[in-house]
Amino acid sequence: YNLTFFNLKVMRFTFCLILPSLIFAESSALTASQPNSIFNPNNQDEEKGYVRNATIASTVSSHIQIGNRKNIGIASFLISANESANLNLVPVLLGSIKISWNLVLTGRTSAFSNENKAINIYGWGLSYKPGQEDKISPWTVRVNSGTYRSFNTIRSSSFSLSLSRNISLKNFDILLGFSSNNVNGINYQDNQNIVSQNFKYNFNTIIFGTTVGFMGIKILPSINYNSDDFTMLIGLQKEF
Repeated sequence: YNLTFFNLKVMRFTFCLILPSLIFAESSALTASQPNSIFNPNNQDEEKGYVRNATIASTVSSHIQIGNRKNIGIASFLISANESANLNLVPVLLGSIKISWNLVLTGRTSAFSNENKAINIYGWGLSYKPGQEDKISPWTVRVNSGTYRSFNTIRSSSFSLSLSRNISLKNFDILLGFSSNNVNGINYQDNQNIVSQNFKYNFNTIIFGTTVGFMGIKILPSINYNSDDFTMLIGLQKEF
């Protein structure tokens, strides 16, 4: 029995490690055909759409707290915007550690490349749950900061503040939330980085999500929606 239990845990852990590698490889393959200029620098709507989804990718965090008797969480997310944003299937790897019963520190990273461009994402975040340990609040406050860099294309720094609430139903949980985002960056308009333009955007999103358990792994689908477009996210989280 102990050997079977050990083998099952090893399989789950290995799956969580292999998935990010598969996502990264798939993302590189899917973006290989894109040109160096991923949006028209004279089209502010295209730039804004790309930056908005780059911000979501660089500030993504798990929408659930690490469970009781667990202290570490590892998650892999795949982020997909609509085609007009020119930013599809972005992989991000997250690691979280529980500092106290209601405070979690998160770090995130992503790096993938092809012959046209290299993209790097990194950042950190804090998740705070108010209330008391014996009566935890359904509300969660999250603060996230992230950097997005696309070689010879764009560089941005983002800050996100979100408030969400978990609603428990009979068979599953629903997440409803609101996020305010601020982003500053540089849009390089040629490959030599000679011509560039600074940008600054503020935007808000409404968050819908849920949690599904499967073989000890938590599946985390969600949607970030605003008046212009929406971004779909799906994550897998394993806790230790």
